[in-house]
Amino acid sequence: MKIKIVLITLLVASCSSKAFLERPFFNTKKDILIAQFDSKPDPDDLHAQAALGCMLLHKDLNGVNYYAVAGAIGIQEGNFIDSSSLLNIAFGNNWTNAHKDWEAAVENITNKVVSILKEGGKVWVQEAGQSNITADWILEVLKIIPEATVKSNIIIVQHSKWNEDHADSKDLEYVKTKTTYFAIDDGNMAFASEEKDRGIYSTPGYRSKDKKWMLQAKTSSNIKARVLWTEAYNLIDKAFPNKFPHEWSDIHYDGVDYSDCVENWWIFNIEDQANSHAKFWNRYVLN
Repeated sequence: MKIKIVLITLLVASCSSKAFLERPFFNTKKDILIAQFDSKPDPDDLHAQAALGCMLLHKDLNGVNYYAVAGAIGIQEGNFIDSSSLLNIAFGNNWTNAHKDWEAAVENITNKVVSILKEGGKVWVQEAGQSNITADWILEVLKIIPEATVKSNIIIVQHSKWNEDHADSKDLEYVKTKTTYFAIDDGNMAFASEEKDRGIYSTPGYRSKDKKWMLQAKTSSNIKARVLWTEAYNLIDKAFPNKFPHEWSDIHYDGVDYSDCVENWWIFNIEDQANSHAKFWNRYVLN
């Protein structure tokens, strides 16, 4: 009898766990991607902006509704890297500058989010920065949209513990409480790395020290991709004329680092079509 009770308990726990961990999927007809970049102090966000711009040009993301945010910063030190020219190329008019005007950015994002939620869509946030601004616009959204709708239909995707550690702790906790929050594995390391493990959602490693990848991007037959990556390169070169000094970034070695884009890879369920850096490059940068 005791054995039966234990088995039933385990079965119920297993079913509950599966239900809890079940992930939603992006619906191109109704949903929106909010891509939030801090760009402070590291230049990898500029590579992520170029990489996402390339993804949006591909048939994989055909019809995706998107809105980008610059300056989605937290409590970190350092200088903000202005990449307005790159954001214009990648996203056209579909972006806002929180570094220039935080309150206006919060209002712009809120309007986008409320519009989608009222039509029954989901809001997917690529948290390529910290959650400070996310907390601010969620507070505004909750003045209009019911809490249960916000909880189930705003999905935050974060791959970086560093980003979490450099967010205001109260803002981060608020975001986790009010939304559906997914902590996926760190895009700075390859699959199955114990060092990057943040739960059940594994991710590729989207970075490389090899100089060949940037050279390929800047000479790609994909003209729009070539323009995006050339602009990212030029902006970083201007910001760091003596090379980015910190060896923790592959950009220091004239490589590429767009690790934040594993959030896009996960959000759009791209799976084995770009489950490595080389596959990403061949599919979105050189194709």
